[in-house]
Amino acid sequence: MSSSEDDPHPANLGVDTSEFLLPGTGVSALLIHGLSGTPFEMRYPGERLAAAGARVCGVRLAGHAGAPEELGAATHAQWYESVVEGFERVHRYGDPVVVIGLSMGAVLAARLAADQREAVAGVVMLSPAFFLPLWVRGPLKALGALGPFADRIYLRSKGSDIHDAAARGVHPSARLMPLSAVFEMLNLSAAVRPRLYRVIQPALIIHSRRDHTCPMRRNVDFVLGHLGSAQKRAVILEESFHVVTVDSERERVASEVIDFVSAFRTAQVSTAIG
Repeated sequence: MSSSEDDPHPANLGVDTSEFLLPGTGVSALLIHGLSGTPFEMRYPGERLAAAGARVCGVRLAGHAGAPEELGAATHAQWYESVVEGFERVHRYGDPVVVIGLSMGAVLAARLAADQREAVAGVVMLSPAFFLPLWVRGPLKALGALGPFADRIYLRSKGSDIHDAAARGVHPSARLMPLSAVFEMLNLSAAVRPRLYRVIQPALIIHSRRDHTCPMRRNVDFVLGHLGSAQKRAVILEESFHVVTVDSERERVASEVIDFVSAFRTAQVSTAIG
């Protein structure tokens, strides 16, 4: 097992990995990053949303953006607490709240929508991580048989699943992934899957056909088939890999998200005028 000295803090890479709150009116967007990620991967769509007039909050999940031991010590319950804290931060403004999550963040977004019901106006799931590839699930099952010893295992990462070389070069990613964090994500996904029917808000799913981390067809088909939403739509990308918020088609991703979020402000304004 390698130590955290082999895994520099993402802030050392010269990008801003901190939480952010950007001003806006009429609608609020809560942005949630993925496992071992940082708020940086949600900053571009967040800034685009803010430029379009939305209030934006990008949360940092517990244990993230620090040493791998911090991530290894965090539970999915603590990750969800971070999401709830961010939700309460924007909900107090009284505007409709749209929750937007990437990868594991999409699973957390679904849980928040299921729990909060009408308090969440809409949900966006980017590259949702309800299922990992079969070739990953097999070895993980074997490692899980190690019991408590598995908590001491750190996996060396090959880098972020991003097609665009320039974006991949600046994207902060941990070199070491605690195996315990992966198991926490699997437990989270297993807990939220049977509750997707409780997500009744309008939903947008964006996933890339070339995602190597979370297979597109398995995840998209499952989400569309189990969401309780009457209004749900999937956008399939052709060039990006997993981290679609920073990858080759980030402009399209941001535009789709802006259009989705802006509809809630329009509905609110129309009602007020009527």
